[in-house]
Amino acid sequence: MNNTDTTAAVRRALLVVFAGIALTVLGTSLDTYAHRPAWRVLAVVGALVQVAGWVLYFRRTRGGAS
Repeated sequence: MNNTDTTAAVRRALLVVFAGIALTVLGTSLDTYAHRPAWRVLAVVGALVQVAGWVLYFRRTRGGAS
């Protein structure tokens, strides 16, 4: 894999991380305002998306589990 592919993969992984952060902040804010359990679920999903993004990022930058 060349450097351009690696850079694009790292950027995609960080995009997933920031999407997870946005979902978490949105879910937490809406839960604070509306007190609905569905918004807590959105916050948890956002946290899981963020974790998945970090896993993708570290697999690309550190070479995976090897």
